Amino acid sequence: MEIETKTLGALGFFLFILSAFALGQSLQTGAPPAASGPNYDLSLGYSYATMPVPGAGHVNLNGLDAGGQIHLAPRWGAAIDSGYVRSFSVPGTPHDAYILSLHAGPVFYPAEHGNTRVFVRALAGAGLEDGAIPISHTEYLHGWLLRPSYVVGGGLECPFLGPMALRLSADYLRTRFFDSAGAMQPQNNLRMTVSLVFRRRRPYGTSH
Repeated sequence: MEIETKTLGALGFFLFILSAFALGQSLQTGAPPAASGPNYDLSLGYSYATMPVPGAGHVNLNGLDAGGQIHLAPRWGAAIDSGYVRSFSVPGTPHDAYILSLHAGPVFYPAEHGNTRVFVRALAGAGLEDGAIPISHTEYLHGWLLRPSYVVGGGLECPFLGPMALRLSADYLRTRFFDSAGAMQPQNNLRMTVSLVFRRRRPYGTSH
């Protein structure tokens, strides 16, 4: 619980900095210089992940994803992403499982048409995973592990209503967890997310 609180606190602090920066921009007087201040967006949505479990196949997890992005150049930006997905049952065990993650890194926009754009990203951070592994009909291994992890993926962002947009993304989430012998092993997770995005955008090279 303490680790989850610290992680969500870090995300909240980042979003607060983004908001403060945006308010500072809106209070400026006089004509701002061309391309002044990066654009930003904030997102919140539903996330689905599939996690391999030795002896139990794959476990489906559902939860929330929240994040923010700062756009530093027409095709480049920086992002922070926090996700929490959970399954209430691991087959062959009486335990549930979850992945809590926090990542940050660069975002690249290879294509854009109007307010619709394609993005790819590579983020690094940490993942906290809690789960269980069936060993036999009567035995199982249960534990949690916090280790560095990373995310590689991309998606599509489309305008929705006013400053709002819909973001669809698919990611490869690399974490670590125990195998049936209790040794740490890399874990390959597939994650898909649908988010509602609030965008504050100013075309680069403009002065108003």
